Amino acid sequence: MRDPQVTRLHYDIGSGPDISYRDPPPVAFTNELGAFSLHAECLTIDLVEHFPTQSEARAAVEPFLRGWEIEADLTGHFGAIRFKFAKADVVDRDPPKPGEPRTIHVGVASTIAVAGNITVQIGLRKYPEPPSAFRSTPEVELAYRRWIRFRDGKEPLPSMAYFILSLLEAAAGDRNNATATFRIDRRVLNELGRLASTRGDGHSARKIRAGQQLGALTSSETEWMQQAVRLLVRRLGEHASGAPLKQISMTDLPPS
Repeated sequence: MRDPQVTRLHYDIGSGPDISYRDPPPVAFTNELGAFSLHAECLTIDLVEHFPTQSEARAAVEPFLRGWEIEADLTGHFGAIRFKFAKADVVDRDPPKPGEPRTIHVGVASTIAVAGNITVQIGLRKYPEPPSAFRSTPEVELAYRRWIRFRDGKEPLPSMAYFILSLLEAAAGDRNNATATFRIDRRVLNELGRLASTRGDGHSARKIRAGQQLGALTSSETEWMQQAVRLLVRRLGEHASGAPLKQISMTDLPPS
């Protein structure tokens, strides 16, 4: 092609092994990237901008799709939606004249076959809402991956929670600035810091001070910390989107 343009991207829609979709209604919307259409476990994106290569088009679109996956994980069922690139539609804006040699480029993704028994536990009747005020950034991805390590049993809750708290503080400068920058009640950050620093047993405690007696987290403390972490990871993505932020307060969380 002499002047290629990627006009459309195609993605297969998947989900976690314990989730299936039960005839979800089609979804269509438009944003600054293009026109999106979800139907029959397929996503197509008619692009607004001119991209000469498949890789450039994907680089523009896939951060949005990644944000969609992460926000859905944080707010609903983990693994609710996953996107896998399938192919790109490319046109030549300067096609050769009749009789001139023609070269056609087609972008296609590799396929992976997965074998094994899958037990379906959750049936979803609609796709998660696309993100309107959430953006995936390196900081969001870092916090999200630490949260995943905890979910997978590879990291204790206190150390994961304290890392995410410190990530917000580092991004803002300190804890005082974090409360203003990310609009989070100081009491939420203080309580998360207290539980992450002073609670836990010999296997999970983040640190121990002289004379401190280790005490395992109670079930209510564990639930509070888990919900607080999800709110904080999501708040990183909401702040990155530039959208107005609603204050996160203690009333948004269960008693600890």
